[in-house]
Amino acid sequence: MAGNGGVYDSVENILAKLHVLRDSCTGVIHKEESNPNLIWFQGAEAMLKEAVDELQKALRALEEGSA
Repeated sequence: MAGNGGVYDSVENILAKLHVLRDSCTGVIHKEESNPNLIWFQGAEAMLKEAVDELQKALRALEEGSA
């Protein structure tokens, strides 16, 4: 991972923020079934799940030194 410390920290920071956003959307979906913005939150949750998955893959690649 030599030389990738800054990139690793950046990806890790982004991932942490996306986890918070993803969990916030999930909480809204389950608590406010009649929310008129429910479709927006469902879409946001799906996009955030995908982003979290992709960033976790990138983080693992950085940890293994293959990036």
